[in-house]
Amino acid sequence: WGRLQTTCGRDRVALLYNTSKWRTSSLGGSWKAGCMISEGRPFIAQAFDRGDSAREGSSDAVGGVVVIAAHFPHPSSFGKRLSDDLVLPLRLAIQAVMEASATRKVVLIADTNEFTGTSSNLIKMCLVLPGNTTRSSSLEQTCCFDNGFPTQDTHD
Repeated sequence: WGRLQTTCGRDRVALLYNTSKWRTSSLGGSWKAGCMISEGRPFIAQAFDRGDSAREGSSDAVGGVVVIAAHFPHPSSFGKRLSDDLVLPLRLAIQAVMEASATRKVVLIADTNEFTGTSSNLIKMCLVLPGNTTRSSSLEQTCCFDNGFPTQDTHD
């Protein structure tokens, strides 16, 4: 297994990947890391290529993919919901990595800290991710205080 990691302030994001199936792209500009807000909320955007052992005997044509690991700010940090200014550093990094790696396949793995009413499609649109298909996990009432997780106090 391989691990990529970045830290902003006291927040840390790690991206784990199977090195027998994936390798980080060697193309210049194929990874970016940064902070979504000053001194916090880190992200990594990394282009991956299929590893040789994953290709052997496979008819799978997945090719390369950009994987993002991110810890979004809480909307209450700014008194608003997901917006362009909250995601701009991440959006620019994703676009740069997609351009450098010449891939439009993207996987987002994130603690979005969004209210449960915020759809995955809205997050995709705010990040200007390509494609017509969005696959996501179900939205769950999680974070941040163990108070029964009422809808108005929960983020996913």
